[in-house]
Amino acid sequence: MQLHKDEIAKVTGQVKRLSTGYFPNQNDGEFEKELTKKVSMWEKETFNYLQESEPFEEHKNNLLHAQRHFRAYGGSKKSINTDLQKYKLLQPSVSVKFWREKTFNTTKKENKENIKDNLNAIRRNEQEAWEKEYDKQLLEWQIEEIQSRRNKLLTELEDWFETIKQLKDVFDDFGLESGILWDLSAGRLSQQDISVLKKWAEYLKNDEKVRELCELMGRLHREQQSHRTEIINSTIQYCVTKPDVHSNEEIIGIELGRYLENVIPQELALLSDSDISLLFDLKYVENRLMCFSKQGYRSEIYEENVEKTVTVDDKEKKGPIIICVDTSGSMSGAPENIAKALTLSLSSQAINQKRNCYLINFSTSIDTLELTPPKGIHDLIDFLKMSFHGGTDVAPALYEGIRMMAEENYKKADLLVISDFVLYGLSPEIVSLCNEQKQNENRFFALSIGSFGMQSVDEGVFNQSWTYDSKNGTISEINNVIEWITRN
Repeated sequence: MQLHKDEIAKVTGQVKRLSTGYFPNQNDGEFEKELTKKVSMWEKETFNYLQESEPFEEHKNNLLHAQRHFRAYGGSKKSINTDLQKYKLLQPSVSVKFWREKTFNTTKKENKENIKDNLNAIRRNEQEAWEKEYDKQLLEWQIEEIQSRRNKLLTELEDWFETIKQLKDVFDDFGLESGILWDLSAGRLSQQDISVLKKWAEYLKNDEKVRELCELMGRLHREQQSHRTEIINSTIQYCVTKPDVHSNEEIIGIELGRYLENVIPQELALLSDSDISLLFDLKYVENRLMCFSKQGYRSEIYEENVEKTVTVDDKEKKGPIIICVDTSGSMSGAPENIAKALTLSLSSQAINQKRNCYLINFSTSIDTLELTPPKGIHDLIDFLKMSFHGGTDVAPALYEGIRMMAEENYKKADLLVISDFVLYGLSPEIVSLCNEQKQNENRFFALSIGSFGMQSVDEGVFNQSWTYDSKNGTISEINNVIEWITRN
């Protein structure tokens, strides 16, 4: 039944055309991999469905039983009638009269041997017609089911493509690649979720001052580079050419001897005159014939071990980022909007650069979100939807951040606290713990949103801190900040 397999195979081409229509310039390996996975899963599920849900199983068994009976016993009037009744169950419109008349006409003949052969032929023809009808109905059912399931798949993919297209439009401003923050499970996002993302993307796009703030904060996370010295042992080969006296490859001069094969033509000329040929004999005896001196060359390969001291630059990946966001009631309004926009921007940048990203929301208690793909976008949307309320206590957030810095995936992290810093000072214990983490190449930053500044926080905790005036969109000492980031 190759036809239904061909029908299933058509899906790949239809999906490709649909995908190209939505993403004509798509060149994303992860997207293609995910799409291929979905189509392959559909094909497997469709094959299993066709095998397990076939509605003609009883007719198939009846036909197989009749064929086995025919091979064992041949044809008879009774067996033909029995087959005909089973055949009629599959196709009620079958011409019973036609087959019965053929059987009746055959049994009227007197030659019993011919009767048997004719009954065999009738039953064989009847079963062939029965089998063709079964194949026809089965194929029609299979194609109808495949088309129905294919239309459902294309509808689901169309919804998925539409979601991805909308998300791509939202995150193009962040420079995100497909499959990063908004991973390919984005098909589970609701239209409301996409609207939330659009809202904040538009906010970042339209507020130039907040966008500049996001760009400034994004520069905090530098690539670190270290140097080390290595001794490299290597083996070098070189070739030396030496004379080879046992090889006569080329003439290098004249020498005295009696090598007849090398005698020069002038000496051989002595043999042409009988009066002086005796001189040739004398020179030969005295080993004084002038002969060509010949020599060859041979190449020898030598190996030598060499030690070399080199300086190697180790370029570490950009470290993970821990974002602590104050979600207390005092942050509601413009500070809340700025905090959410910053979180969206920074987490997007971090994850786009394949860096782990951890979000800590704090007020009087803390909530934590792991924003590393593939689950990142769903948790991030929940954060963007939430309302800010409650009091402010930054200590639990710092404790959680310090705990994460001990994890393998969050070593050498950059921790950024975003708050209005309407809070009490930090305890000596938390200050001491933060300073210990600085010794492990972790860094602490603070951004105060509002007009309260950092007066109530021991600034010795933070490597650097800034105050952002949400009313006029200015950052205090911004030139010094850029200089400090560049220098560090």
